[in-house]
Amino acid sequence: MELNREQKRLLMLHEYKVGTNAAFTVRRINEAWGEGTVGKTAVYNHFKEFKAGNESLSDKPR
Repeated sequence: MELNREQKRLLMLHEYKVGTNAAFTVRRINEAWGEGTVGKTAVYNHFKEFKAGNESLSDKPR
């Protein structure tokens, strides 16, 4: 099963909410869903957004 962007963001948000750090989140998601499911940069960027209060699971409009 391949995850879409919103599903990946939901997994990241869950990990953020339970206090998991970004590095461990990358490892956990990739262990569970397959190597390369999420990248380090993407997780760090989303954690930064979550910390700023943006918990949206949708893409930003271009």
